[in-house]
Amino acid sequence: MTKHSTFRRIANIKALFICITRRLAFALLGVFVTPAIVNAEKSSIADITVVSSIKPIQLISTAVMGGVGQSKVLLPPSANPHNYQLRPSQRALLSKADLFVWVGPELELFLVKVLGSSSVNELSLTNALKLGNAEPVEPSLHQHHHEEHDEHSHRGSFDPHIWLNPALTKQIATTIAEQLSAQYPALASQFQLNLEQFIKQLKITESEITQLFSGSKQVAIYTFHEAFTHFSDHYGMKIDGTITKTPESRPGAKHLSELAKEIAQNKKICLVKEPNFKAPYVDSLTRGTEVIVTIADPLATNIDNSATGYFEFITSIAKSFHKCTL
Repeated sequence: MTKHSTFRRIANIKALFICITRRLAFALLGVFVTPAIVNAEKSSIADITVVSSIKPIQLISTAVMGGVGQSKVLLPPSANPHNYQLRPSQRALLSKADLFVWVGPELELFLVKVLGSSSVNELSLTNALKLGNAEPVEPSLHQHHHEEHDEHSHRGSFDPHIWLNPALTKQIATTIAEQLSAQYPALASQFQLNLEQFIKQLKITESEITQLFSGSKQVAIYTFHEAFTHFSDHYGMKIDGTITKTPESRPGAKHLSELAKEIAQNKKICLVKEPNFKAPYVDSLTRGTEVIVTIADPLATNIDNSATGYFEFITSIAKSFHKCTL
């Protein structure tokens, strides 16, 4: 064996040793570092917190998130979103949110001042969808673009209960998914998949509700307040009147008198009550008239927060209104 060939063999052995050493190092790195990275990613995903102002919006957010992070609600399900005072714990929850989703000034009027002094990322749905009296703001996720509003009535005649219209619900879910994807690009495909599954089930549920009302004839319907116009319009139903414009204020004597005369002209009416609001004067309006009483809860008080919660909720509203048909 020549001296030259001996050096070459030694060099090859060294190269092989270096190669094996590097592979072993990378293997050990994979054992010890990769779990740490995965755990960090899982931790960051778990730390994503989306807070919705009210329960129905939370149900939609939960479906879009699909187990990614936490979907929480700001107001107790039985609270009146038109006029509410946040507790310190609720303000703390709001301040820690990665995204706060609310309907808009048309519904949660008290939040205008709260959000005006907060730095939380907030998504106003009426603004994003250009509904009601909201002025368009680009981008849809904005901070501190609020006005002072009357805190005791809906703005104008717009019904802000937009989650009761499945067509608008689809837009709400899409808007939330788009915003989350913008904030967390690495999870965009997951949010998109969750959205597609939600829309698919929404179509199925909507078809079932349409079939429920098919061929039926409704009696005159009176609701407690203006909360169900989006639902009734979407399914071709007519609401003949409302007891009060806003749930937190008693209707005037003139309105009640006119309403009593109007109701008296009907042999039978359907009165849609809400579980979270008491109105003792309602019974006096319906004396002498056959009344079908049904209860519909636009705030989803007793619906569990889950990926399927919205479908259970909107189906319960449909079943309540179906009692108003012959």
